[in-house]
Amino acid sequence: LQPVVNKVAGKLPFWKAWLMNKDGRLAFVKAVLSAIPIHQLLVLAPPRKTIKLLEKIERGFLWAGRAEANGGNCHVNWRRVCRPVPFGGLGVHDLERTGLVLRTRWQWLSRVDDSRAWNGLDLQFSPEERAFFFASTTMTIGNGRHALFWEDR
Repeated sequence: LQPVVNKVAGKLPFWKAWLMNKDGRLAFVKAVLSAIPIHQLLVLAPPRKTIKLLEKIERGFLWAGRAEANGGNCHVNWRRVCRPVPFGGLGVHDLERTGLVLRTRWQWLSRVDDSRAWNGLDLQFSPEERAFFFASTTMTIGNGRHALFWEDR
């Protein structure tokens, strides 16, 4: 996943960073830097180290206008920055949770939509993703073709 990290780092406009205020840098982080790894998060569960590298790039550009920011440059805890705006955050995507939700969506679509091209594939999910899916969904029996007796609630 190093090419993804390199691509995100390559999108940083260092020559314009000092011209942008924090609002402009926030918009750039939300629209560009957070959007690049989303496609990989759909299918891959990147290691924690990769997510930390991506967040480090986002954090550094947001607070300092460069690839890295030291502790004195960071004004707010990154977990608080990743909260939605109504809950006191800035609305930046939390890459770990966004990836979990996107991969959980694959499980949902494999249950409810038989017309997808990847429907017959044997998709592998981590125990955390499966637990999140089963904790957040319920099954209505209907004709019994889609319900899994030992797994569904």
